[in-house]
Amino acid sequence: MSRVIAVGTAEPLHTFKQSEIRDFACTHYLNKGTEIGKMLRVFDNAWINTRHFVNTPDWFDTPKRLKARSESFVQHALSLSKSAINSCLESYGGDYGEFEHIIFVSSTGVAAPTIDALLINDLKLDPHMKRTPVWGLGCVGGAVALSRALEYTKAYPKSAVMIVAVEICSLAFHSDDLSMSNLVALSLFSDGAAACMIAGEQNPLYQQGRVNLISSLSTTYHDSLDVMGWEVIDDGFKAIFSKDIPKIVRQNVKSIVWELLKRHPLRLENVNHYIAHPGGPKVIISYEESLGLSEGALSHSRSVLGKHGNMSSPTVLYVLKEFMEENKYDLNEYGMISALGPGFSSELLLFKTA
Repeated sequence: MSRVIAVGTAEPLHTFKQSEIRDFACTHYLNKGTEIGKMLRVFDNAWINTRHFVNTPDWFDTPKRLKARSESFVQHALSLSKSAINSCLESYGGDYGEFEHIIFVSSTGVAAPTIDALLINDLKLDPHMKRTPVWGLGCVGGAVALSRALEYTKAYPKSAVMIVAVEICSLAFHSDDLSMSNLVALSLFSDGAAACMIAGEQNPLYQQGRVNLISSLSTTYHDSLDVMGWEVIDDGFKAIFSKDIPKIVRQNVKSIVWELLKRHPLRLENVNHYIAHPGGPKVIISYEESLGLSEGALSHSRSVLGKHGNMSSPTVLYVLKEFMEENKYDLNEYGMISALGPGFSSELLLFKTA
């Protein structure tokens, strides 16, 4: 097994109430000659109280070319990533020399060298640091990074891996796009970063961990490529997400959870905790319905959605952090980490409290 040692997070400086973003949307669309009226309900029904953005609202008043979006991404992704790493290390008194591998996850911008290379340079990390930049996983990225870190630290049990997931989702808002999908994205997504230290069982940090990662299950559904992802347009990325996502969750989540559990062997009633990426209210409700969960079972997911919105890949790590910090669990209790993303894909991890 491998263990989660700590999770650190970083939010941009600009914090907005959901009502403020709603007012911005109303004014923005009205100035463009479009009355959105009842469509504003998407803000009220999102279960979100506050969100964080790297730019102020006036940045979005005028169209931005790909160059401006890319420059904003690199600047803020690097800054947030450094803050998240420092937050993670400070939470347990760690230092930069304790990890040998960075798994960097993002889907909202492109940089070459990738942000992990910039981190090695800015933080003066070991120049022999292994790095695995992963792009295009969207909301499932944080969970996939946990799976890859688990596999690496099982193969090299003396090692430790730093996961960094950062997304600047606000860069996908286009001021001249008056579609419903652009409005829904504005009502739900936000910016943020998370860093997570994973240690193998022969690493000195292992004894400090409180969550044992046991195994994972990756699923990519056939004939579902149009469910979620990016449409590449002249000035950046535009969000694609199907209204059928909650239905897909209800139909498929239970069977893949069973698939992972029976490999051990365990049953649904053996799972005490669920760390689920909160894609949105309908997704959370679909999880609860599919797995027969009580409303409180996904309380951490609901809490993160309310305080931060959907930050894409870092979000599930925020949920994991809340679970670990609340510390309301006994030893040797089983749990499941879950997230969904483009592909259409799912990532599950089975864990046990330590």
